Amino acid sequence: MSHNTSIAPERDQKLLEEFSLSAVPTLRKLLTTIDEDEHELYVYLQSDHTQFVTEILSIDWSSGLMWLGTPYEKALSSNCNASTSYVMVSFPDGVKVQFAGVGILQSQYQGADALRIAIPKTIVRLQRRNYFRVMADEELNSQVKLEIPSVSSPISLIDISLAGCGLSLQTSPSLHQAGEIIPDVRLTLPDGEGSMLVELVVRNIKPMADHPEMVQLGCEMKTLERGSERRLQRFLLATERRQRANLHSID
Repeated sequence: MSHNTSIAPERDQKLLEEFSLSAVPTLRKLLTTIDEDEHELYVYLQSDHTQFVTEILSIDWSSGLMWLGTPYEKALSSNCNASTSYVMVSFPDGVKVQFAGVGILQSQYQGADALRIAIPKTIVRLQRRNYFRVMADEELNSQVKLEIPSVSSPISLIDISLAGCGLSLQTSPSLHQAGEIIPDVRLTLPDGEGSMLVELVVRNIKPMADHPEMVQLGCEMKTLERGSERRLQRFLLATERRQRANLHSID
C-alpha cells in the first residue's frame, strides 16, 4: 500500500481553513456517527510522529469530553499527557473528517484504561472524495466474492476502494470496452451481512501478456443499497489495519 494514502492527515493550511466546520449540530452529528458506527480513529501525535488506531468509547456532551480506547500496543500512547498535540482522522459516511487538539490524558472508562480528550470545537470535513486503495492479497480474495451475472469463471480482485476495483477474469479483452456498464454485480464481504448489489463501469482494459485468455479490468464502482458504502468502508479500514499489522510483523 502506498504511503500517501488518504488516512494521513491533511497539512495544507488553505484546505484546512476552507473545509473547517464549527457549527455544533454538524460536529455533534459527525462525532455521533463515528461513535455509533464504530469508525476507526487514526491518531497522529505531532511530537514524535507516533501513530495508532483507536475508536471512541464515549462522548459526554455536557462536560465536553470524549473517551478513546487505548491502542492495541499500549506503549504507543503511554507518553500521552496534557501537552500532547495530536491530529485525528476518521471516515464517517466515506468522507474524510479530521480534527486537531492538545492534551490526551490517561483515564479510565468503565473500569478499563482509556484516553481522554476534549470534544473538538472545529472539524475539517473534506467534501472531495479522497479514497485509499487496498491491494487484494490472498486473504482478501478468500474473503471477498465478486459475482458478475454474465461471467461463470472465477473473478479475482486486484485492488478495491470505495470508488472502484481492479479485477482479473477469464474473458477475451475484445468483449469489453471503456465506458461499458456492468449491472447487477454482487459483492460479498466477510461481515456476515449477505451480498450487496453494485454497478461497475469499465474504465480501462489490460490484456495479460502471460495469460492471453485473461483480462484485467479497472472499474468504477457504485454501491446501490443504503448502508453498503459504510459496510465497505468498514471492511477496507479493517483490511488496511490487518495488512499494516502483517507488514510490521514481517519487519
